[in-house]
Amino acid sequence: MTSFEQAKQVCTTYIESLVAGDVDAVLALFADTASVEDPVGTELKQGKEALRPFYEVACQSVTEAHFTGEPKFAGGELAFPFMITIGAGDSAVTIDIIDVFTFDDAGKVITMRAFWGPENMAPVAQ
Repeated sequence: MTSFEQAKQVCTTYIESLVAGDVDAVLALFADTASVEDPVGTELKQGKEALRPFYEVACQSVTEAHFTGEPKFAGGELAFPFMITIGAGDSAVTIDIIDVFTFDDAGKVITMRAFWGPENMAPVAQ
């Protein structure tokens, strides 16, 4: 079973890889059959082939990211609050997010659910 430290490292690598624009590093965190629902309530993306186009856009868009609180781990799932900035200059927007990752026994993400909506978005103060 995945430990808290392993799970926390995965979410740290996830955030760092988004900012770095490293799609392959992001996808390496996921099991081959993983699913992503981002945000919750939108169409489920299933399998790495479906995840790649989603994360290509995310990796091109995210310019900054940081944790806004400590990750919480229970029952093989990790919830972590973080904030991203997408875009730059006058069009930059922040999104305040809570992601929940479920892990398999190998430490790979098998489900990712992102909790955020329009009320969690704000223009970046200039």
